[in-house]
Amino acid sequence: MTPGQLQTALTDAIQLARQVDLRRCEQLETRRLLQEPVPALRGAVLAGARALGSVHAHYEPEEQDAATHADAGRQRIADLAFVARLDLGERLERLGAMTVSEAPWSVIATCGSARRRLFKCAAAVERALCEHEGLAPRLEGLLTQELERSLKVRQAYVLFRRGLLTRAEPTAPWLLPVLRRAAVCFSELTGRDIYEDLRIEDRTELRRLQAAVLGWLNGEDGHAFESGRRLWQDVAVFAELLTQVNLRPELREHDQALLGSLLRSLEREATLSVERLAELARPLLGVDDVLDDCIENPTAVERTEWRETLERLASSLLGASAGPPPPEQDAFAPDL
Repeated sequence: MTPGQLQTALTDAIQLARQVDLRRCEQLETRRLLQEPVPALRGAVLAGARALGSVHAHYEPEEQDAATHADAGRQRIADLAFVARLDLGERLERLGAMTVSEAPWSVIATCGSARRRLFKCAAAVERALCEHEGLAPRLEGLLTQELERSLKVRQAYVLFRRGLLTRAEPTAPWLLPVLRRAAVCFSELTGRDIYEDLRIEDRTELRRLQAAVLGWLNGEDGHAFESGRRLWQDVAVFAELLTQVNLRPELREHDQALLGSLLRSLEREATLSVERLAELARPLLGVDDVLDDCIENPTAVERTEWRETLERLASSLLGASAGPPPPEQDAFAPDL
């Protein structure tokens, strides 16, 4: 196969995976999941693994060259393809090992993880191949799209957390309106286009809490205060757990780079206004409550407080000396 044909094989595998809409599968029983989306996704991942195998075979140096003057670029492509194919092989085993005893959400989670991994592996290998061969990449946007989706997920979580009337435990007169507002926030979150990109654990808990809140509002237990109070506590805990989205590898790399850029801007531009600083920092909404306050109320914050907040985050949250991993290394990092 020529380099162009190898690139097409990777692209075709991605197109197969994109045809599997996991959001439409949430109401299916495990048996139906194993009969419909799982085989389709396994076919896509298998196509991706075969394409990566072909890439590895094409670029792996001949035995006599490997010990002498093997081309570094070809070796890098071969190494990436080898690791990626192994990774997809593990995903295929997981997809094939599922049985009807699996919970539906567990099946969907395994499918979602396999599809994301296919996207990341194929894009990383194709990028190296195109750099070496001088081809125009077709999948480069996948990694950018991954970051854009994660930023939108974080934004959706920020809107959800802010939409709740309070984070403190409400008193009896406020419990009903607070839970009504929570129901609205749940509905808005599930209705967003980004919903499928939420972590499967978040979607599972979201649906459970949504049903529980609606049940309480419908008077299933007579609007008992104690059960409503416990329910609100669960909602509040869930809202805080959503901040774990910041652990996604692509967000950590993005946030670290942006924090460094903001600190350099503060250092170089003495006249940089806090309003402009807040505008530049807006993609970091959801990283830290103090920083959120700085972004939303920039004129109420001195430049020294801005600097202290950014330095604290660069040091404690992301690691001041830790640089972002190479794109191909990040592609094979564990999903979060």
